Amino acid sequence: MKTKLLMLAISMTIGLHAQTTHDLIWERGFESPEADLTIDIGDTVRWTWTDEVPHTVESNTGSTETFSSPILTGLGQTYSYTFTVEGVNPYFCGIHGANNMSGVITVQEGLSIDEFEEVSVRLTPNPVHANLKIALPQNYTNGNLYIIDLTGKTVLTNTIENRESMIEVDVSSIKSGMYLIRFELDKNIITKRLIIQ
Repeated sequence: MKTKLLMLAISMTIGLHAQTTHDLIWERGFESPEADLTIDIGDTVRWTWTDEVPHTVESNTGSTETFSSPILTGLGQTYSYTFTVEGVNPYFCGIHGANNMSGVITVQEGLSIDEFEEVSVRLTPNPVHANLKIALPQNYTNGNLYIIDLTGKTVLTNTIENRESMIEVDVSSIKSGMYLIRFELDKNIITKRLIIQ
């Protein structure tokens, strides 16, 4: 009887900490925003090849974790990686390059669905030439945003005033390329990919 109770307790504990597998397609031209995810620590991302061309999934410069698939060819091939460290993980296809196949996996402490919806951020347009409009959540008291190049250098910092729901940032002085835009809103950190043209 004690053994059965112990097994039941272990099963319930494992069930409470069950993690999620997030599925992404992986084909030429698949990139932000579809290729970007925000996940919890311990979640797995599974990329599935949806064309018959060879691809890899590789962590890019500035990634918190290092991961790399072998070269896989063929419809239905998959590569999975479980993220265990909070941070930002830009990734790309080593064969087709970051300009053709890439995304960002942001890993954070687990949030409930309601908490996650409260801290969502929307960027428009993306890609952007000059004026980036940012829709912010309504339930925060203060914040900062940072635009970071893929080498990890911060190229722009901005303070977000108390409870603004929409801001506009002039990015015309920043060189064209792919960047990460990081929001620190109270205790929440949100990172998205930003392309400046």
